[in-house]
Amino acid sequence: MEGSWEGFLDLIGLTQDIRQKTELKTLIEFPLAEPKPDLLISLLDCTRSIYGSEKCKIFWWYESSCIKGKNISNPFTKIISKDDLIYIQSLWERIAGDYILFLPEDFNAKFDTSDEEEFIGIA
Repeated sequence: MEGSWEGFLDLIGLTQDIRQKTELKTLIEFPLAEPKPDLLISLLDCTRSIYGSEKCKIFWWYESSCIKGKNISNPFTKIISKDDLIYIQSLWERIAGDYILFLPEDFNAKFDTSDEEEFIGIA
């Protein structure tokens, strides 16, 4: 399962019936990975059309410490909407190069790892 979307689905604990309906894809390309307001608004519009809610949950990891030469990342979540555009831009810039997942507001994942690439399934 290493390096696969199936690994990601395993880690977040989706049931088999939900997994069969799951489709993971990139919704919007961000040139130069810049969180420009118009692109973020488009992304939030996409999440609203997919999830049926003005709000969604963002999920990200933040490197909080280094123990014995190994960086330790912790997962964080926050419910956001278009009103949080400045927050999203700031977070995006602060964790540049790392992952932010935009998930349904009521999404609850299990956390068996603190490594974001392992969590996403592309380690």
